[in-house]
Amino acid sequence: MSLTNAARRLPKVLIVAGYFDWFSGYQETALARAMASLADTYVLAGDRVSPIFSDEQLERIGQQRRYPANTRVEHGVTVTRLATRELRSMVWAPSVPRTIADGNFDVIVQVMPGQLFPALASLARNVRRVVLYGDNKAMYAGLPPAVAAAKFAVFCATKGALYTAVNLRADHVYGYTKDTIRRLRAFHPGTTMTLFPLTYDENKFFYSPELRESRRHQLGFREDDVVILGAGKVNAQKRLDLLVDAFHQARDGLPQLRLVLAGFDDGPVAQSLRDDVVRRGVANFVTILPFVDSDELNALFNASDLGVWPRMPAVTIQQALGTGLDVLIPNNDFTDHLFYSDLRSHEVRNTRSGERDSAPLASSFSMLASDLPRSDTDRQTAAYLAKCTISARSLCQALLENVVERS
Repeated sequence: MSLTNAARRLPKVLIVAGYFDWFSGYQETALARAMASLADTYVLAGDRVSPIFSDEQLERIGQQRRYPANTRVEHGVTVTRLATRELRSMVWAPSVPRTIADGNFDVIVQVMPGQLFPALASLARNVRRVVLYGDNKAMYAGLPPAVAAAKFAVFCATKGALYTAVNLRADHVYGYTKDTIRRLRAFHPGTTMTLFPLTYDENKFFYSPELRESRRHQLGFREDDVVILGAGKVNAQKRLDLLVDAFHQARDGLPQLRLVLAGFDDGPVAQSLRDDVVRRGVANFVTILPFVDSDELNALFNASDLGVWPRMPAVTIQQALGTGLDVLIPNNDFTDHLFYSDLRSHEVRNTRSGERDSAPLASSFSMLASDLPRSDTDRQTAAYLAKCTISARSLCQALLENVVERS
């Protein structure tokens, strides 16, 4: 069916995800909301919140750990949640294939089949399938090489075999990063895996001068303050300690710098960072906030002038770019696609011999500070460029053209 026949009938698209949490802003939720503006869109998911979120984080935003197992319209999308069983971040429900067969869909989008629930959609017949793979490098972060190699061997024998079976039945296979494509290249025989980058919901992440002004006022920032933001769930792999150290170094020459850290919990990593802030004598210039929902995260992006991700990039980078925010990130196989199209992405250079690990960050703050804060016009232009290149709607449009129109 061609998209040019949309007046006759929109393509009927089903997004299948093991975990589907609107509050997360994760890839599957952004795609569902955007796809609903382009196609007759449905979601099939489990009834559990992703275990990546702690009970403390869910309590802060008033979110229960389980959803009702039912079908209802949510944010303009028909969402069916099935009662599931769960084991080690995998969920499954035997009724997945039967539920799909009853829907008569044109396209099924299987999001991260390693969660098992989406892999079951491969049993459905006579439908075009698109498979999306996320990055799994975090599974190996901090492991000694021998242990990482052994873990990957087990992965190949278990999930690797599952991925191969799923991909053999797929029409299109995508990876979120170049690292994903490289790591999983052995598991997509006969089908080329191409890049489908992490994206964001343009209705949730946008630039507003009024929102910027009000949130900065609430946080107590002056007009000429340069606000640096570190946002997202706190864990050791993200190395926010480097951000705190770099901020401490840079403030000697840049007294207008302020730092906001959002996403803190009561865990040991967060507490260590709190102690670092006090020990370095910068507590009066640092604002620490708990885990926040997407509306507050958007407000913080608007209020800030530079977002920083020292290590382990996340979808919050794309969300920040959607607000026209300058971002400071590593340039590697996870992020290199973000250094184009005039997106406000700046590279964290590798540490040179003899330098502190935080030195490149501190140096970048000094280099970028003279251009910050950006004018409202600059922010709006940057947000528009992100909307055209990496927003969920722009990527869904390209996906449908590739999958439906060329079929």
